[in-house]
Amino acid sequence: MKKTLILAFALTILTAFSGKTLLAQTKEDAGNAFNAALELSKTDMAGAVTKMQEVIKMCAAVGTDADTLKMKCTTVIPVWQYNVGNNFLKVKKYDQAIIAFEKSNEFAMAYSDINIKEKSQSILSKLYVNDGNNLMKTQKYDDAIIYFEKALKFDPEYSKAYYANALAYKKKGDNVKMQENMDRAIASATKENDTVTVNAAKNAVASSLYQEGTVAFKKKAYGEAAEKLNSSLAYDKNNKEVYYLLAVSNNNLKKYDESVVAADMGITLEEQTSIKLARFYYEIAKAYEGKQDSQNACANYKKAAVGTFKASADYQMKTVLKCQ
Repeated sequence: MKKTLILAFALTILTAFSGKTLLAQTKEDAGNAFNAALELSKTDMAGAVTKMQEVIKMCAAVGTDADTLKMKCTTVIPVWQYNVGNNFLKVKKYDQAIIAFEKSNEFAMAYSDINIKEKSQSILSKLYVNDGNNLMKTQKYDDAIIYFEKALKFDPEYSKAYYANALAYKKKGDNVKMQENMDRAIASATKENDTVTVNAAKNAVASSLYQEGTVAFKKKAYGEAAEKLNSSLAYDKNNKEVYYLLAVSNNNLKKYDESVVAADMGITLEEQTSIKLARFYYEIAKAYEGKQDSQNACANYKKAAVGTFKASADYQMKTVLKCQ
């Protein structure tokens, strides 16, 4: 019995002594491992990041005595991981770069490195847009949208991401989402003085609204046509075809003053020949006829009596209005 107690006591002392020895070794090993990771970073940055993470675990096992060393580890890990991403970028290995920068972003958030966080997210936004654009080429529009919206989570002011997202929604036939994203692209690009993106976005929306207005016009849905066409003017005021369709639509809606305004704008943009201008003068004449202003109606029908509009204009002047 006494032998057993003595043996147990001896084991307890030995265990306590070994624990202290192990602790001392772990602290020393942590320092050595830190230096080894620094050396490895010269040739293998990714490997060095992994080693430095192991050092952090060693420091955690040691406790407060290793806090200073642990702090040094957390300082270098986000930077090193960011450099891993940059190395992939240099050789255009974009998929690996994304993975690397996602890690550097995670490390930066975990270790409160604001600078690396912002830089990582900025590059990730661009890489996500690049991936989205590649998916667009293969007509994978839903997948592309996922990447564009991931980019916008990191950079809510990234105009090119909004523009690309808008094009994806356009391909899907969702003109509402397309316009929403184009509007955001315009707002963001305006802040950046990016006139190229601003103009491209405005032209895209104007063209889409013009097409929708044309479809409604052909269906003789003149109210809808006028709404779409007027909306398009907010993005492009220099489309003479929009003014012509507006003039015709407003005449059919008996909005004669608006028809005259639209036709007058079309005239300023049209080629200044009698043949080209005839269609606008014809709509102005119809508007004045609707307003029961025979004098102005006759004057404009006279200008419209050219080419394909001649027969109709002559009929209105001679038979309907009996112009002098």
